[in-house]
Amino acid sequence: MDRMPPRPSTRDQRSSGDSRGGRWSPRLTVFDAMHQLLESRDWSAVTMSDVAKAAGLSRQTLYSTFGNRQGLAQAYALQLSEKFAGEIRDSIIRHPGQIELALSEGINGFLRSSSRDPLIRALVTGDIKPDLLRLITTEAGPLIERATEVLMPALSESWMRIEASQARLAASIIARIGISFISLPPEDPDQLASGLTEVIAPYLQKVVQVDVQQ
Repeated sequence: MDRMPPRPSTRDQRSSGDSRGGRWSPRLTVFDAMHQLLESRDWSAVTMSDVAKAAGLSRQTLYSTFGNRQGLAQAYALQLSEKFAGEIRDSIIRHPGQIELALSEGINGFLRSSSRDPLIRALVTGDIKPDLLRLITTEAGPLIERATEVLMPALSESWMRIEASQARLAASIIARIGISFISLPPEDPDQLASGLTEVIAPYLQKVVQVDVQQ
């Protein structure tokens, strides 16, 4: 029977802790381990035992937390959707009054971050992986919803101050469009970011509650 791992060091707690107090998070430790494994091998070659060993956890803990290998992949993809949407959120915060710049820079960051992630690279290279493909196509609802939740406050509570229902609509549209490009990364992220900005910015300019730079 697998034994529970020793308590992680203070350094490990800091590097894998959550934002509320630097506490050690088993889920983040697992995601870090999975990320490292995928840097050197294809998803098809990564087992639950590999991830548990790399994370310093028992297989029992891993299965209890994620259910199975597909559950692990979905959980990893959900935190990626948070991370990618965070690129747009942070860009909005950095550029008050500049909708087009905030969108263009944020969408560009989203596209480039997703293309660099090893799970996404595993999805778009090598043999077809139906289990991963479903996560961002027919089963992409949870990813879109999570990204929408990250984006909505940036639209409704930041300098934009967009009304809640309009902010949710805009956040959902941005999330759906962004995630749709994960399975087919653009050759030119700059050009795509610019094009998407031209489509989305006019709507935001109509509903934003402060003066913006045109």
